Amino acid sequence: MTGILGASASSSSAGSSSAPVHGKFVHVVFFWLKNPDDQAERKQFENNLNNFISGIDYIRSSHVGTAAGTNRTVVDNSYTYCLIVSFDNKDDHDAYQEHALHQKFVTDSEALWERVQVYDSIVV
Repeated sequence: MTGILGASASSSSAGSSSAPVHGKFVHVVFFWLKNPDDQAERKQFENNLNNFISGIDYIRSSHVGTAAGTNRTVVDNSYTYCLIVSFDNKDDHDAYQEHALHQKFVTDSEALWERVQVYDSIVV
């Protein structure tokens, strides 16, 4: 699946070419892991995240990433992971929220994070 920023859902590699956002509803989620330096927990979280994203047909595009480390006063680099997914509409987003794979991701991963922040937007 091509990501919003050109990375596949299973990769967060830099240097990929840019790809357009598909869908009119964008769901952005920031995660702060409890133990961000624990590589085993990071791998588990990434696997949980990528497994659920790849199985939900409502998702039109996705991006999984980490803080870029840019140094500007308006940039928050404190999060561990960012997930951006887009949908055709709010109804598809709502169905995604109830999807069994999304629910499994939350159940399997919630012990790993200390904070989650969500921003939803629609194209204007």
